[in-house]
Order: sequence, then C-alpha cells, then structure tokens
Amino acid sequence: MIKNEAKKSFDETWEKNIYSKGKQANLYPYDILVSIVARNFFSISKEERSKIRVLDLGCGAGNNSKFLSENGFDVYGLDGSKIAIKICKERFKKWNLKGDFIQGDFLKLPYKNNFFNIVIDRESLYANKFNDIKNAIEEIHKKLKKKGIFISFIYSPYHPDREFGEEIEPNTYNNFRQGSFYQAGKVHFVDIKEIFDLYSKFRIENIIRHSLNEVYDKPRRFIELDEFIIIARKEI
Repeated sequence: MIKNEAKKSFDETWEKNIYSKGKQANLYPYDILVSIVARNFFSISKEERSKIRVLDLGCGAGNNSKFLSENGFDVYGLDGSKIAIKICKERFKKWNLKGDFIQGDFLKLPYKNNFFNIVIDRESLYANKFNDIKNAIEEIHKKLKKKGIFISFIYSPYHPDREFGEEIEPNTYNNFRQGSFYQAGKVHFVDIKEIFDLYSKFRIENIIRHSLNEVYDKPRRFIELDEFIIIARKEI
C-alpha cells in the first residue's frame, strides 16, 4: 500500500456512483436511531442537550444530523464525500440549523481527543475492510469523552444482498451485481465474533439484531436488510 493512502479509507465509488448522481439525499432520520437517542437523552432538557457534542460519522447529506440539531444537540458531521458535505452545509443554512460539517476520513478524525459525548455510525463503517473498521473504531474511542456513548449500526452476515457480491476477504464483498449495494463499493458484513473484537475497548451495553424481510411479492422488493445495532460506552 502506498504510504499516503494508509490514512484514507473512503471509497471513492460513493462519490462517483452515489453522491454525484443525487442519490442518498434522504431528508428523514433513521427511525431506530430516533428511538435510541430519545430513550437515552430526551429526559434531559433541550437546553442541557446543547452541551452534548455529537459526531454523525459518515453524515451523508445530513438527515440524521438534522434530527439531532432540531432536538438541541451540538452537532458535528464528517464524511469522505465532498458533495455530501456541500449538501449538508447548504441544507443547514436553508433550515437555519447549527452544525459543523467537514470532509475527512475515518482513519484520522480531525478532532481533539476526549471531545464528543456521542458518536453515531449509521451504516458508514461497514463500507470498509475489516482492518480499516477496527482502526476507525480505535479513532472513535480516542475522540469520545469518558462515559461517552457509541451508537453503531452495521450490516450483519444475514443480510439478503450478501449473495450478490464477490468476497474479496473474509466477510468483505465488492462488485455487487444487484441489490441495495449495487455500484456502492465494498461492504463488510460483521459477525458476532468480530463485534467483540472491534468494540473491545468499549463496554458493550447492548447488541440488537434488526431484520427486515419481505414475505410477499419479492420480485418487486421494496426493502430488505439485516443489521446489528451496537450500543457501547467508553469507560477509560
């Protein structure tokens, strides 16, 4: 590997095939993320939430960041996509919301250590090989404050679209011929054993498996997925 590439994990396929074509510009937050945030933080007044720094890792076009900002959190967003960050900034200006968005890479997060109270990974780490995911999570651990919470959504090996890709290393696939990962680059499907390895520096508070499977009219499938939701806390 070229030395200059060692600190970069972002797959430019996303810029070429997704963001440059106006895809992934969702306006609405992920419903399960809303529920987790609400359960953990909505007992705190909105004024107090303004002191809670949240990093939306792989923020995309800002749908989850919008929800967080509207509900009083101090929001930061990072994405490898220049186009996605531009959309975020334009949207937040239009919505008159506060948010600090920058283009960057997961392997070298451009923030001070012990800076965030919450880091959210809503299906962004999965688009890497295993070692890059591991190194990115180590970066996240550094940037979280003690007792900070990491909420991570990552696709599982039970995902129905796994069969459409070519395995390039254990549990990592690319070149999907169809399905939700078509033209979106590589995907790592994390198994339970890997979870305890990847998140070993954290105290894991919960692991939830979320499956969405269609049982009727599969040829005109709307959506299917299978993911793990990991809620972990930094103790030291």
